[in-house]
Amino acid sequence: MFRCMKHLIGLCLAVSLAGCGQPDNPQLSEFTAIDQDKMMTLINERDWVLVDVRASDWFNGWPSDNTGVGGHIPGARNFDLNWLLNDRSELNKLTERLFQSKGMRQAPGIVIYGSDQHEAKILADWLVTEQGFENSDIRIYPFGFSGWLKSGGSVETMPSYTRLVPPAWLDKQFNSPEPPLVLDVSYGAGIRYRINHIPDAIHVDTSWIESKPLWNVIPENELQQSLMNLGVTQDRQVVVYGEDMTAAARMVSVLESMGVSDVRLLNGGLKAWVDQGYMVQSGWVTPEPVDVFGVSAFKDVWVDTMRVKSILKDDDEHLVSVRSWREYTGKSSGYSYINAKGRIPGAVWGHSGTDPYSMQDYINPDGTLREIQDIQGYWQGLSLNDDTFMAFYCGTGWRASLSWFAARLLGYENARIYDGGWMEWSSDSRRPREAG
Repeated sequence: MFRCMKHLIGLCLAVSLAGCGQPDNPQLSEFTAIDQDKMMTLINERDWVLVDVRASDWFNGWPSDNTGVGGHIPGARNFDLNWLLNDRSELNKLTERLFQSKGMRQAPGIVIYGSDQHEAKILADWLVTEQGFENSDIRIYPFGFSGWLKSGGSVETMPSYTRLVPPAWLDKQFNSPEPPLVLDVSYGAGIRYRINHIPDAIHVDTSWIESKPLWNVIPENELQQSLMNLGVTQDRQVVVYGEDMTAAARMVSVLESMGVSDVRLLNGGLKAWVDQGYMVQSGWVTPEPVDVFGVSAFKDVWVDTMRVKSILKDDDEHLVSVRSWREYTGKSSGYSYINAKGRIPGAVWGHSGTDPYSMQDYINPDGTLREIQDIQGYWQGLSLNDDTFMAFYCGTGWRASLSWFAARLLGYENARIYDGGWMEWSSDSRRPREAG
C-alpha cells in the first residue's frame, strides 16, 4: 500500500553490488562449493559454523519473496547481507561482537548460503579480503535456501516469530478490513514524529505510561485510561515501533500487561520501514479515543522489590541485569539522575551494550533484533529456559523490556520485568549493593 520507488532503487543498487545475480563474477574470490551431504558432515563432525546471509526477517520465519517459505537451515546463524550493501558505519562498530556471538572466529571453518551462491560469495569475499579469514576455511553451499527445500531439508524458525513483524507484513495489513492500530513510541513531545512517521501512526509519549520519580509504570486504572485515549481496546491488534527499540518494547510490555490480545513489534522500527522503501507521513495524527476498553485479562509482566528479594533467596529463580558491563561492575551508575553505583547482589549479567543508551548485544547493525540464537548464547550458563522464573532489570525499565520481549519470543512465559530496576533498588540505602 505504502510502497514507493525508493525501494526499487535500493533493490537495483543491491543487485548491482552483487554482480546482477550472475553465478560468476571475476571481482570475487573463488571458494570451494559443497553439496548437502558434505555440508552436514562439516557441521556435525567438525563443528563448522553455518551462516545464512538472507534478510533477518526471512531467517526468523517470515516467508521469503522467492520461496514463499520462511525460516532457515537448522543450526544456521544469520549475517544479513544488507549490512554490507548499505551504510556500514554501525556494522564496523559491531563486527567483532557479531563474529564472537555467532562463533565465527572460534570455529574451524564456515559454510555460507543465501538465496543463491552469489550472495554467499559476497560475504565470503568480504570475510577474506577485509576481515582476515582464510579462503581455505570457507565453503559455499551453492544451491541456496531454495535448493535445501527442494532436497527435502527441514527448516527451523524462531519460536514466536509472528510477534516480531517485518515492514512488508505491516504494509499488507493496511489493506485488511480491520487494519492494526500503529503506535510510534518515544519520550517527549514527538518532535521527530512530526517530521516523519508511518502513515496513520499515533504518537505515544512514554510519560503517558510511566511517571517520576522512579519511572515506574502508572497504576492500572490510569494506564487503561491512557490506552483508551489512544484508541486501544483489549481486542484491537496493535503494532508498536520507535526509533529506539527499547522504548517500543516498553510499550509492548505495558500493552501485554493490560491484556491486549494481539501486540506486535515492528522489527527495525521506522528505520526498517524507510530503508525498505515505504512512504512516511509528516504532521500529527489525532487519536480516536474509545469509551470501552473491553474485558481486561491482566498478565503477569512485572515484579516488585519484595518479589525480587524472594527471587534472590531461591536458587531456581534468577534476577538478570540488563545493563552495560561498567554499570554491572559498579564503575558507572549509568545515568546522571542515579547516584548509586553497583548491582543488586545475586543478580547475573544478561548483557546489554557499551553504555546505558545502547543495546548492541541485542540489536543488529541495521536496528533489527538480533537473531534469537545470539541472545540465547549470552544467557548460556545462566540456567534461563522455559521452565525458569526470571526477572530482568536495568536502570528504569526500557532495556529490561527488550530482554523480556526476547525471552517471550523464545517461549519463556515465566519471564518478568523488575519495573523499579536499579533506580528503585538503590533509592533505599538500607538495601545491599555490590560491585566488581
